[in-house]
Amino acid sequence: MPSHIKASFDDKKKHDLNAFMNMNEKNNPIQRIREVQDRLKLYHDIIFYQAKGFCPFYSPIRHDFFLLILFESAQGKHVIEGKEYLIRGKQLHLVFPGQEHYCNYKSQEEVYQLLISGDVLDRVERLMQLPVFIYKKNPVIELNEEDFKKFVHEFKDIRDELHIPSPVTSEIIYSKMKIIARNIAKEAQKNTEYLNVYESHPVLFDFINLLNKNFRQERSKKYYADQLRINANYLNILCKKYLKRTATEIIHNQTIEKIKYKLMMMDDPLKDIAFDFSFQNYGHFSGFVKKHTGLTPKKFREMYGITVQQSNNQH
Repeated sequence: MPSHIKASFDDKKKHDLNAFMNMNEKNNPIQRIREVQDRLKLYHDIIFYQAKGFCPFYSPIRHDFFLLILFESAQGKHVIEGKEYLIRGKQLHLVFPGQEHYCNYKSQEEVYQLLISGDVLDRVERLMQLPVFIYKKNPVIELNEEDFKKFVHEFKDIRDELHIPSPVTSEIIYSKMKIIARNIAKEAQKNTEYLNVYESHPVLFDFINLLNKNFRQERSKKYYADQLRINANYLNILCKKYLKRTATEIIHNQTIEKIKYKLMMMDDPLKDIAFDFSFQNYGHFSGFVKKHTGLTPKKFREMYGITVQQSNNQH
């Protein structure tokens, strides 16, 4: 995170953010944090926003940042990837980069938001412990009064640090984001679907932590089983029983989610992305992407308005 992180929103900046977030999607299929930074003249990796009765995403939009929305008391709906979630009080909503969403709500109390760059998300995501697909399946976290206050406290601490930056601001902000990531994981684990998994089979979460660190280099089920000192078939049985997917599906899901993010949000050459994810050659990379998305990397990227000149070998 850059040392010059800072942020504050006067009325004009709030208005600018509102207008900018709701540009016609046909003209701006992906809302990029760099564009928000340029518009607001605030160059940082986290943007804090707080308002009453304010709905900044009232038409479908995708963005390249991780969005956290903390509702104190509100009524309405939040549609994420076509699924509607009712907005009530004491909720935390998660929207990952690339997901389409929009809101329609009214709130007499404060609504707190953090716009978090992909780089920061990469640093803290491993602390969320569960696979990303689980959070996407359950993107709304219900909070009790005590836990809600904990999140508000961390959000406001980030706001204060951004407002008055210092030489150690970046490290303080990162520490706060680590606390938020851990608290998100803690709340997600209260879901009855996953409540007993940690206690009964901690090896599964050792697997996820290991995967978060190594998925760019290793996509073999056997590698992870060996590192965990268990049989590969046993790892597969645990994954299927408790996470509803095979170990290989979980590994490939983690990999393709990150590749899709790169394709949607970055203009890196395709061959560089293939190298970054340790594919033997571009053909293997292209085949992997097409198998999991139905499109070649180039076609997938074009769908999101990324037009970067590539070599003739990249299809």
